[in-house]
Amino acid sequence: MPSSYRADKEIQGLIELISNTLEAYTTALFLAPQPGQPLEMVAHLSLSQHILPQVRIASGEGLVGWAYKNKKSINITKFDQDTRRLFFYGSDEDIKSFLAVPLSDTPGVLVCDSKQRYIFTDKLQKIFFQFAQVIEQAVHRMQEVEKGRRRAETLTFLNQLEGILFKRDQAGQYLQQSAALLRGYVRSDACFVARVLPEERDRYQLVAHDLHRPYRLQRELFSADEGLMGWVMREKKALFLQRARLDTDKSYIFYPDEPFKEFTAFAGLPLIRSGRLQGAVCFAGRDAFDLEEILAQGLEMAADRLAAALESEYLIHRLAEYSRLDPQTGLLHRSGFCQRIAEIISAFPAPLFLLVVRLRNLEDILLSLGQDASDEMMKQAAQVLHAHTADDIELGRLSYDTFGLLVTGRGEAEVRQIGRELLEALQKLNPDPKNDRVRLDIKIHATFSSTGAPRVEELVTRGLTAVQERPAAAGTSGG
Repeated sequence: MPSSYRADKEIQGLIELISNTLEAYTTALFLAPQPGQPLEMVAHLSLSQHILPQVRIASGEGLVGWAYKNKKSINITKFDQDTRRLFFYGSDEDIKSFLAVPLSDTPGVLVCDSKQRYIFTDKLQKIFFQFAQVIEQAVHRMQEVEKGRRRAETLTFLNQLEGILFKRDQAGQYLQQSAALLRGYVRSDACFVARVLPEERDRYQLVAHDLHRPYRLQRELFSADEGLMGWVMREKKALFLQRARLDTDKSYIFYPDEPFKEFTAFAGLPLIRSGRLQGAVCFAGRDAFDLEEILAQGLEMAADRLAAALESEYLIHRLAEYSRLDPQTGLLHRSGFCQRIAEIISAFPAPLFLLVVRLRNLEDILLSLGQDASDEMMKQAAQVLHAHTADDIELGRLSYDTFGLLVTGRGEAEVRQIGRELLEALQKLNPDPKNDRVRLDIKIHATFSSTGAPRVEELVTRGLTAVQERPAAAGTSGG
C-alpha cells in the first residue's frame, strides 16, 4: 500500500543531503498520518537492495516505534542485532551504528544507520539533530501544500457537484452522475444514494448508485429497520466503519443476502434538509477509507447539497401534484388522471375497468339555479364518490360534468355492482332544496381494458363518448 504522504522534492533532497553528509548506509523519514497511527516511510535513500519502502511501523514496535511512542532519541554505536528487527529491511544488512530522532511537533521519526562503527561522533549527532529540525520545518510546509491541494480538490469536486445538481438534466441522470462523482471523490468501490418514501418514512428506495463492477439487487424498496443504511436513516447520524464484516446476518448494507460480501469498509451520511430526513448516501469498499478532515468536510457539504436537491425534487413533485388537482373537487384533472392510469398499467398490467360518471343535466342546473348551485353539486358528487369507493380505486375529474374511476382487481359483476351503488348514492343528491322534483340526471358507463389494452387516452375517450348522449327528458339512467 502506498504511503498516505506524497514526499516533495525538498524533503527528498534533504534526505539525500543528510545521507551524504553522514556517509550513512540508509537515511529514512517516517511519518504518521495522524498521532498514534502507524508510521509510514515517506522518503529514504539507501544503499541496500532489501529496503522495504511500503512498511508500516506501529507505535512501540521495534526501535523506530519505540522512539515514536516515547518521544526519545536512540543512539546505538554497537548495533549487534539482526537488522530485520528494524522492520524496514528485508534481510540482515550487518548494521554497526543506528540513530533515530523523533520529530518534536510532528508524529514522525528520522532514522539513519551505518555499516561503520562509531561513525556518528558527537559533532555528527548534533548535525543530525539539526537536520531533524530542518526536516520538520519542511514537513510542515509539505503538509500545508498538501492541505492546499486537498482544499483545491474539494472545491473542484463541490463545484462539479453543484453544476450537476443545478442543471438537473431532463433525462433524470443527475443523481446517477452525482453518485459517480461522489465515489471518485471518496475513492470507494461503491456509492449508493437513497431517498425515503414521502408517505412511508420507514421505507426507502435507491435512486442512484455507482459501483466498480455490476451488481444485481433483489429489491427496489428497503426497510429502514434493516442494515447499515437503515441505521443511518433511523438514527439520522453518520456512520463510519473502517473494518466491518458485511457477510453475516447481522452486518449488511441493505439486506442479508445482498451481493456485497467482499466489502469490509462502510461510510454512511444521512441527507437532512430543513430538519427533515430526505435520504442517505453511503460508500462501501474492500479497503478502509482515508477520510481525513478536509475530505470529510467536503463530504458533509456534498451531503447537504444532495439533501437540498432531493428536497427540491420532492417539492417540485408535490407542486406538480397540486397543479394536477382540480381545485373545486380536489381530484386529479384529466391529464393527471390519465398519467396515473398509465403508471398503474405499467406497474400492474392486469385487466381493469374505467367507470365514467356523468352528471348530464349539470348545465341545466347552472342555467336555472346559478353557478354556486352547479359548483356545489360537483363538490357533493365528488364527496359521494370518495365516500362510496374503496381506497384502491383512483378518482379523477375528466371534464366539467364528468368523473372517472379506475377499478382494478375486480370482475365485471363486481364492477357493475359498484356502478349501481354509486348511482343510488348520487340519486340522493338534491340540487334545489326548495324543489324536490329537481334531480340529477346521471349516466354511468364501464369500459373494460385487457392486458393488451388500447392507450390510456383512447380508453378515456371511449368512456367519455359512451356517456355523451343527452336524454330527451330529465331522468336517471345507468349503463
